[in-house]
Formats: sequence, structure tokens, C-alpha cells
Amino acid sequence: MQNVNEENSPYILFCAGEDSGDMIGAEMVSTAVQQGFKVIGLGGPLMQEKGLQPLWDYNDLPVSGVGDVVPKYFSLKNVFEVLSDAAESKKCLGIVAIDYPGFNMKLARLAKKWGKPMLYVAPPQVWAWKSKRASLFKQANNIRLAVFFDIEAKAYQQMGVETVRIKHPIAGWVYDQVEPRSDMLLLPGSRRDSALRNLPSFVKVAERYRNTWAERNSGPLPDVIVVASREHLEVPLLVALEKLYDGRLPSWLKVVVAPKLISERLNFYSAYSAALTSFGTSTLEMACVGIPFAACTMPDFLTYAMGKFMVKSEFLSLPNAIFGCGVTPEFIIRHKLNDRMADAIVEALFQQDIGSADEIALRLRKALDVGKTSSELVSEFLAQFLKR
Repeated sequence: MQNVNEENSPYILFCAGEDSGDMIGAEMVSTAVQQGFKVIGLGGPLMQEKGLQPLWDYNDLPVSGVGDVVPKYFSLKNVFEVLSDAAESKKCLGIVAIDYPGFNMKLARLAKKWGKPMLYVAPPQVWAWKSKRASLFKQANNIRLAVFFDIEAKAYQQMGVETVRIKHPIAGWVYDQVEPRSDMLLLPGSRRDSALRNLPSFVKVAERYRNTWAERNSGPLPDVIVVASREHLEVPLLVALEKLYDGRLPSWLKVVVAPKLISERLNFYSAYSAALTSFGTSTLEMACVGIPFAACTMPDFLTYAMGKFMVKSEFLSLPNAIFGCGVTPEFIIRHKLNDRMADAIVEALFQQDIGSADEIALRLRKALDVGKTSSELVSEFLAQFLKR
């Protein structure tokens, strides 16, 4: 094997700009480092703890929707220039891309042009929208795609693109017995702009949930926990909440930073009685822990307008998309949450029973426990750079 421990030695470039990608990439970075590879790129705290040398501040990366991207265009452009320079370098042996299509699809075009080996985990969801993206991967023998869901594998196959299945980290979760509580979780999102945009509506639903709980149950009212997916979101969420309540935050409402490790995070979530979450990986996490939840978001105007024309999937919540039916409720708030929709969300939460939620959780974890582990997958990719 080449000596990759020197300062100017060859490296593997990783790119993961989302919390879900950081979770997935951590084990892959660990495997690469254990095999003696230098790893640089974009990734969060979990990947950095395993040995990734960051090229940029991870907290600058997450954005949601067209309306949120535009104000950060020049900053993101600078980040990508740094990333593409690192990818083009002769010292870059190969690229491991995880989700984050805004950057990774551009990297894939460059990799195809240069003939540079690339492993792309969780490529664009062509089953939902922008199916033309799959054409990039046709006749791209240097790019290998790895997908988590059967619906993804089938969609790419129909477009003439082969994929390999990878087990989702959630599938390996070992349940710890935790003390149940009647409190409610709010997960407004992992991206600052969308989280702050969702927060007022989520809190309004929580207030009505508490009122309905008082009408139907005896005992103390449930507390409401707003989950900050990253430490740097804790203060902005707290400030936004205090503004909503004129500086007098009620005692039943608090902000908590989510545990970094997926096993700890899932055990944390499983103790609660209900949750309201934004779309994304958090819908999988809520469904897998078996608690009643609803998925909801308030997209910016441009994203909503584009989605009306471009999204071809009937469902946006991942559990619903995986099963092809509405196993869990989902809602889109267009402008402002009205009383009718707030009541509908609350009623959807109360209509779900624990037995059905547990059944969905078992089915979902089984569906995600298919394919290679992330360690096995990246080891196969790295094998081509080892001298025999």
C-alpha cells in the first residue's frame, strides 16, 4: 500500500454536508483511517472524531430549499471551489460522497469527466423528483451508487443504472429499556433557516396538543421538548422561542440538544409519547422507535412552487414512501398554520396507537436491514488503491 501518512501523501476525499451523512460517514471514515488512508473533506463532528481532516466549517453547509440557498450562494460557491480543487488534485485517489446532492452531483460530474473513482452513498432520490439526474450515472463505470431503500434501487434500475444496497445505521439499533413519559418532542429541522421557519407552527401544535391532552387524560400536562439537532442550533431556537413568548418562556417548554450517536438518540426519542418532526431522516428515526408522530414542514415559497411541478412522489415522509402508503400522517403548511390544520395534526397524533406504531417500527427496521454494511462497502471501494 502507498504511504498515506506523510503530509503531502495521497488521500480519500469525503463529502457529507448533512447530519444524516455525518452519521453514515463516521464508520466509513473510521474504516479508511484504520486501513492507513488519509481522509480529508467535508463532514460533521462524528466524521471528524473518526479522523476526517475538515476543509471547511461544517456548520456553514446545511441549507434547505431554493429560498435558503440563494442568500448563501457565494459562500457555498467558495466551499465548492475548495472541494473541487481537492478532488481534482493528483493526490486525491478517490471520492466518497454521501447524500448532499447540491455538492455531490457536481462532484459526480467532475469525477465522471476525470475518470476518478467515486462511491456515492444515498444519491439523489430520483423516485421522488428530478429523475433526469440518473442519466449522469449511465456509462459512468468509475462511479458506484449505494442506496438504502428498495424504492431507490428499483427507480435507478428502471433508468438503466445499477446500484448496491447498504444497510441503514438505524437497522442496527439495540433497544434499551427507558422510562416512558407523556412528554412531546418537536424536531423542527437540522438546517437553521428551515428550523426557525417551522418552529412557530410546531409550537402552536404543541399548545393545542397539551389542551387536548388535558381534555382526554388526567394527571400532569406533558412538557414539550424542542430538539436542536446540532449544538449551534440550541441558542437560535431558544432565542426564537423567547421571542414567541415575549421573553417569558413557559416552564413546560425547553430546548435540548439531540445526542450525537444514533443509538443514544433513538433511545432518547423512544421515551416520549408523541413527536412532530420535519421531513427527512428524522421521520425514519421516529418511525423506528415506535412512537406516534406526524411529519410537517413549512417550505419557503420558491421550494413549494418548484415542488408542485417537479415532485412526482405521492409521499414526502420516508416511511410512507418506503411502504408506498400513508402509514404515518404528513402535512405541508403553505403560508401560515391555521386552526383547522393545527387541529388535524393534533388529532392525527392522538389517533395513532402504540401497537400500530410498534408494528410499523418492526417492519421498517427489517426493510432497512438489507445489503452491505458501510464498513464493508467502503472497504471494497478502497481495495482498488491498495498495492497487491
